[in-house]
Amino acid sequence: MRKFSETLSSIIESSGLNLNQISKVSGISNAYLTKLVKGHINKPGKDKIASVLLALNYSLTDINTILADYDYMPLNRHDIPEILNNNRRRKFEGRILPQFDNIYFELLMAALENLGGTKILVKHRPSGIFLPSDLYMMKEFPTESDREADHFFRTFTREVVAERKALFLENCERGYRYETYMCRECLEDSLERNIGPNAQHTDSHKVDLYAKFYANAVAATLKAPDQHFHRIVNRCPYFQFQIQDADGDTPKVSFTAMRRHDYDKACDQFTLESFLSDDTAILTLFKNEVAHGLAVLDRSSGCHTPKGFHAFIRGRFDAFGLADRFDMALAMLMASPGFHFH
Repeated sequence: MRKFSETLSSIIESSGLNLNQISKVSGISNAYLTKLVKGHINKPGKDKIASVLLALNYSLTDINTILADYDYMPLNRHDIPEILNNNRRRKFEGRILPQFDNIYFELLMAALENLGGTKILVKHRPSGIFLPSDLYMMKEFPTESDREADHFFRTFTREVVAERKALFLENCERGYRYETYMCRECLEDSLERNIGPNAQHTDSHKVDLYAKFYANAVAATLKAPDQHFHRIVNRCPYFQFQIQDADGDTPKVSFTAMRRHDYDKACDQFTLESFLSDDTAILTLFKNEVAHGLAVLDRSSGCHTPKGFHAFIRGRFDAFGLADRFDMALAMLMASPGFHFH
């Protein structure tokens, strides 16, 4: 039998993490990893290699290079289901977990969605879960140095986003509560930037997608007012963050960095995007931030209520001459019961 390299075992041993930690962040069992580092597994599964290396923030280009050491072909769309299955088994306990560029961040968001429970967000606009997939894929993405890996990056990202949305819809059906607190000025700035005159002149199709994005958020609030809360506040937070399973025994907080500008430079390949923690003291700090937001709800116009939030968003679209686009996108969603999004 051919003896393969011990590349993955060496990476695990030099990672600075113990096997239990790697098992939690990768979704690969501790028993499997123990057999691997003890030399009892000559050729680890392709999905196992990919999941461990993704958890350790390796680029897809580097992952493909390591896969070649084990006589595997580069990652392709057929590998995605098993990687996502592993991702569902991830656990987040006892340490601050850094997350880097988009694909690693989205894998984290999908794994958090799998935890379920009450979700609380503090952002400048509704959750990215409401973004139509085509709009999400218009983001600035890091560029892999290998063309094949770059193509897979985009295919994989789209599938991870679809996984996250599917889990979100499952959680909606289970009745979990979602609260989002948005600074009024930040929300207005975001709307002007994305649907204002400059945006309409630059890319009308993208403006249509933003109409669907906000229609998704408004429809959720109107259809399930006791489950989805979009609250506009008169306070600008310093942080964007999410608390997953906020009412549970072991909530997780994900702090998300705000990247104001993107640059096409190699140093941006692994720019820190967020960190995750379940530390009690950190959770207390962020829960206090939520309490501050709740204390300064914009009650003057009633826009913290479902109907008020609808009126506020529609009013901003109307101000830019786009009320018809928003109304059409919302009407399509409200025409039938249940949760479904553009």
